[in-house]
Amino acid sequence: MPGLLAIGAVTSIGLGAILVFAVDWQWDGADRMSVGLIMMVVGMLALLVATHMSDHDSHEGKTP
Repeated sequence: MPGLLAIGAVTSIGLGAILVFAVDWQWDGADRMSVGLIMMVVGMLALLVATHMSDHDSHEGKTP
């Protein structure tokens, strides 16, 4: 499960970066820059969660 979450997180970061830095068109009712930044922030948070889940799974079952 953490692997799938990480793939989605990286995809969200990439699409958000494309919206912020590589696209120059606008559409009515939404700010392209804001949407891209929100996607990048959500992707970063999801990547942190996936990393934490992966780290937790790797230590599970081991005795200190």
